[in-house]
Amino acid sequence: MAIKGSSVVALSPSANLEFIDNHASLVGGGIYIDEESCFQFKQGSSSIPLTLKDNTAGVAGNDIYGFIGSFNYFNLTNPKDSVLSNFRFFFCDPDSNETISNDTGIYETQNYDEHEQQIFPGQLLEYNVALFVFNFNNGTFIPTNQMIIIKIDGVPVEHVYINGSCSLIEYTPYKLTYTRHEIALIMYHHKIQSYFIFNECPIGFRENSSGVCDCSVSRENVTCDINTLDITHNGLLWIGTYHTSTPFNANETNPNACIINEDCLLYCSPNPVTFQLNDTDTQCVDTRGQRMCGSCRDGYSLLMGSNKCGQCHNNYMMIAWIALFAVMGVLLVVLLIALNLTVSVGTLNGLLFYANIVKLYEPVFSRKGALPVLSQVISWINLDFGFEICFYNGMDSFAKQWLQFAFPLYLWIIIIIIIQLCKRYGKVSRLMGSHAVPVLSTLFLLSYTKLVRTIVIVLHKREVTLHCTNESVRSVSLWYEDPNVEYAKGKHAGLFGFALLVSVFFVIPYTLFLLCHPVFEKHLSHFKLFKNSSRFKPIIDAYSGPMKDEYRFWPGLLLVARIPVLLSVTLVDSFIQSHYFLLSMLLTVLVIVLSLGYCFGGVYKERMNNVLEVWFLFNLCIMAGLSIAFNEDSKVLIWCNTCLSVFIFSFILIVVYHLYLQLSHMKCYHALIKKLFKKQDEDDDPLLDVTQSHITVDQQRRQIVPSSTDVRLSNSRESVVDLF
Repeated sequence: MAIKGSSVVALSPSANLEFIDNHASLVGGGIYIDEESCFQFKQGSSSIPLTLKDNTAGVAGNDIYGFIGSFNYFNLTNPKDSVLSNFRFFFCDPDSNETISNDTGIYETQNYDEHEQQIFPGQLLEYNVALFVFNFNNGTFIPTNQMIIIKIDGVPVEHVYINGSCSLIEYTPYKLTYTRHEIALIMYHHKIQSYFIFNECPIGFRENSSGVCDCSVSRENVTCDINTLDITHNGLLWIGTYHTSTPFNANETNPNACIINEDCLLYCSPNPVTFQLNDTDTQCVDTRGQRMCGSCRDGYSLLMGSNKCGQCHNNYMMIAWIALFAVMGVLLVVLLIALNLTVSVGTLNGLLFYANIVKLYEPVFSRKGALPVLSQVISWINLDFGFEICFYNGMDSFAKQWLQFAFPLYLWIIIIIIIQLCKRYGKVSRLMGSHAVPVLSTLFLLSYTKLVRTIVIVLHKREVTLHCTNESVRSVSLWYEDPNVEYAKGKHAGLFGFALLVSVFFVIPYTLFLLCHPVFEKHLSHFKLFKNSSRFKPIIDAYSGPMKDEYRFWPGLLLVARIPVLLSVTLVDSFIQSHYFLLSMLLTVLVIVLSLGYCFGGVYKERMNNVLEVWFLFNLCIMAGLSIAFNEDSKVLIWCNTCLSVFIFSFILIVVYHLYLQLSHMKCYHALIKKLFKKQDEDDDPLLDVTQSHITVDQQRRQIVPSSTDVRLSNSRESVVDLF
């Protein structure tokens, strides 16, 4: 007989019940009671005979499965042979062998405070529950299946079917007050209960309309899992707290916490990432971390020569690096003076323009980078280190930008000291010749791109929106290079002010004078404001000396042509996403410069200088065009290395040419050449002495003129430099 919750059992006073030789495949061979005594029971006698004999069930409850509170109305005719199933219902540990006590009362309520849990909206309550039934036929407890009721604070919320010796019960509460609640698991008159604390959503989450904790800031392709506290996105994005330096647990709640959810295209991983808010460094590359991946992780330092972070193993290496760079600065100035490797010759304008652009566009031309030797030469021409070094332990972007200013200024100081020594000491002046001022002009041009790029980096600001837990939304200004630093505040204020000073007192005047000096000289020189500009005339003449008179503005034009390229490549967020834009910008600038040079018919006095400049510009066009044409990095890398190799070869030829020019002005060089040729002539013609006895009249006249009156004429404008 099966009794359901809606069943009605009506018995007459003379009733006599017998359940003999019945069988059920699962439970309740004689009588099966499905619900918790909810059916109606009507009887006319308090002692109705009930016989339960030889009934069987496949799983449990041979005679009776279930329980009713009014079972005492029956009088069992064979109480020793037929029994009512006795249940044991308790929390269990699936990893342990737990014993079952035989003294638990049928109506007993069991409290388990040690199973108290803390959850967030949308998280699961998880309990392992065991349900056993005792059969007196064999005297053992066996696991059984049964439907139980889950109640929260006494209110039924769900029915759950359990099976097995230790079953996992899961339930997700919704829309409860943030406090402590009671949970009860009820099976007939057996009840086990515990408690759980319903907390507010943790940092980075908020409760949505469905009553589940979701991402606090809704964004496409971002998912938040409240059960694991994991956040997943597709990359090039940074999600985290504003105060990353304050450690916290991922399941903490903080009413004052503010979340950043911003694009991060500079140092963030381009691949999908999964992380928790107490470990946001997972979103970064190159061992970077902290807010928006702006700084290095703990134990790492920013490397010179790249934007990567590395470990410093020796704190005393800084002294060695400072000494090395100090010596390198002196050697560079000496080399420029000795070879007259200056802008006054006219061979360096196109070369420096090429080297500046290639250094700026190095990650654009090829993500794999050029060959180390080639990139090293390009870096040195740009006054960069060219190789990754750890300058000192704990170096950050703030210190690195100061060092970017320091090296060019150090070179200027060296050459200015040399110029002052030339003014005071004749021996130094004769040793340096007329090269000191052109070297200063060359160092200005070498430093220009590096300084402007550093200034742009220092002044680059980023507005970041903060989404705070208290529903407020506000913006903060951060330094783009390192968002851990507030813009123009604290330590950044000094760097910010120095960058403005360099802009006002060098970059802007230098650019204007170089571009517009012919106009100033012709139309504005009589104004009082520009009278003192004549002091800078030797420096300007070093640039305009190789130019035709009508095109003395050309070095300034090449300087201005660098600016849009420099700004676009420095301010862009992602080289990958802006690849074609940057290359198109470069090609546009190159086409304009080449077109103007062609229209002018050559801006240099020497044809060789015109050819050199066109050659370097054309090489750049080839590199940019091939980077657009090929999508495979391997092919682009091959062509870029080829173009750079040609550039390096051209650079070596220019250095050799300058060396030849310097040697050709030395008397010892002429004497050596004459001696070599004289020896060769003696070997070739032994009768030379006889034939040399005859000297023509013209030769006799030339010998009368002393050699000291030989004059070397030059069309260049370097006489002003000599006077300086």
